Amino acid sequence: MKITLHKQVKYFEVDTHFKLKLGHLFKLLQEAAIEHSQKVGLGSKTLVDKGSVWILNRMQAEILRAPEYLEDLTVVTWHKGSKGYRAYRDFIVYVGNEKVALASSRWLYFDMQRKRIVRIPEETSAAYTTESEAAMDNQIDSWRAEPDFAPMVVKPISIRTSDYDPLGHVNNAVYFDYVETLAAYAFEAFTGLAHLKIEFKKELGQGVETVQAGLAEAQTGYVFKIFNRDTVYAAGALSLCS
Repeated sequence: MKITLHKQVKYFEVDTHFKLKLGHLFKLLQEAAIEHSQKVGLGSKTLVDKGSVWILNRMQAEILRAPEYLEDLTVVTWHKGSKGYRAYRDFIVYVGNEKVALASSRWLYFDMQRKRIVRIPEETSAAYTTESEAAMDNQIDSWRAEPDFAPMVVKPISIRTSDYDPLGHVNNAVYFDYVETLAAYAFEAFTGLAHLKIEFKKELGQGVETVQAGLAEAQTGYVFKIFNRDTVYAAGALSLCS
């Protein structure tokens, strides 16, 4: 079962170049995933009422080109199956027949009462059905973020009330706002990202007023992390548009 979401790029979603902001792109992916869960009877509120929730653990994306103001987007997503504690979901974003972004993600199933990751119930995985198609090369299990580096650039970021979701922590899609803010701060001629990988390490809950976003050069592109002192909330790798 594949889910399709249609959306037109609005003015408040674009940057100074009239291109869709990174955070809004990933909010669309999130909305498509939520829509899928809703259609199979496992919507966000339904799961929370039952004491469970999906947690985004890793995501990798290739942005072929940034969608622009007033372009009509089609987001297609599907469940690629589950294995033990992990479930997999892919995405393709189109403008007309043109692919503009690809993404692959790994999710974990969290028991809110026991406060730990648990095996995904068979009936939960079966509700989504499984598609074999891959949006991109699946390296999501073999890749792991390496947050132990000294940043060459650090950007303090204030956390806003609007960053929190109904579960009381900073929404995963907001981290992409932080990454884009960091990249724009680090590179004067920044025009967007071509590739991005991110691993979510620790929940960023209420009570934290600011975080640090750090960036360093790597063998291929750059590595980044969202952190405070000895706590790393997310880390990953990115490359810039040429």
